[in-house]
Amino acid sequence: MSVTIREIAEKTGVSITAISQILNGKGERFSETTKNRVLKAAKDMAYKPNFFAKNMITNHTNTIGMVVPEVTDAFFSQMVKGAEDYLNRHDYMIMLCNSSNDKEREDRYVEELLHRAVDGLIIASPNILASEVFERLQEKKKPYILLDRQRNEQKEGRIAVDDFEGGYMATKHLHKLGHTKIGIIISDNSFYNVFERYEGYLACMKEAGITVSKDWIVSGNQTMQGGFLAGEKLLESGVTAVFATNDLMAVGLYRFLFDKGVKIPEDLSVIGFDDIELSEFMVPPLTTVRQPIYEIGAVAAEFLLRKIAYPEEKMNNRLLDLTLIERGSTTKI
Repeated sequence: MSVTIREIAEKTGVSITAISQILNGKGERFSETTKNRVLKAAKDMAYKPNFFAKNMITNHTNTIGMVVPEVTDAFFSQMVKGAEDYLNRHDYMIMLCNSSNDKEREDRYVEELLHRAVDGLIIASPNILASEVFERLQEKKKPYILLDRQRNEQKEGRIAVDDFEGGYMATKHLHKLGHTKIGIIISDNSFYNVFERYEGYLACMKEAGITVSKDWIVSGNQTMQGGFLAGEKLLESGVTAVFATNDLMAVGLYRFLFDKGVKIPEDLSVIGFDDIELSEFMVPPLTTVRQPIYEIGAVAAEFLLRKIAYPEEKMNNRLLDLTLIERGSTTKI
């Protein structure tokens, strides 16, 4: 059974009112001796404050809401871990909502998190939230950080990587290995980050004087299934290398090629994007462009806590570095 303030009062001889004020950080009028006696007793007795009562006094729940499009996606699970680890170190809990890429569900979760009085929100989504959601956030004066969104929606406090440069970097790697027929798997949704990777691919191909055939460009959803389904069209196109714009699609492509008896990288070189944990353990290990996924989540949490503590402070933007990780899935033609 949990310890009550009354039991601490009985042990210390200090009034219930005084103990309540001291434990809630409002005990300035009491002596250091009294405060120390109360705090020591609370610690020795493993006292845990009533969550709801504390919230009414401090107007803080020490809870952050986080909305992600697919919690089973290795990218987002790693991002959530980065945010959660940072928040835990600062005595915050995370309330995680999985929208399953459903825009209406996503909007509803934001409303529900506001109703549950979270101190702030991290919203990781490629979707455009309804304008009334942002109106509610502003009405409640609730700080929030957007991730994986159109950059013009957030002028400050942006956390981003240069997706254009990443797409260029991946394509350049394949071209340096002698490949000129380079395919690409893009998203069948208008995700800005994938579009910018695609733009980087086109820029590199143009710089190399290569005319891109429309057959080299295949759309799919950003899942293993999307990569698997893209495989047949790419094989028919005669490409010698493929840039999958995320690692999950590369995993799906691996499976398709395995089923067809196509060897990586002897018959087809493959490069991904993200560097999820699985990439290193694929056969052969996947060459990819590494995003600092864990760091993105941690920085989002850092920015949000800063917004909560200093709501009037102008937030800086942070551009995180991408790194080409060369493994065994690409080779010279």
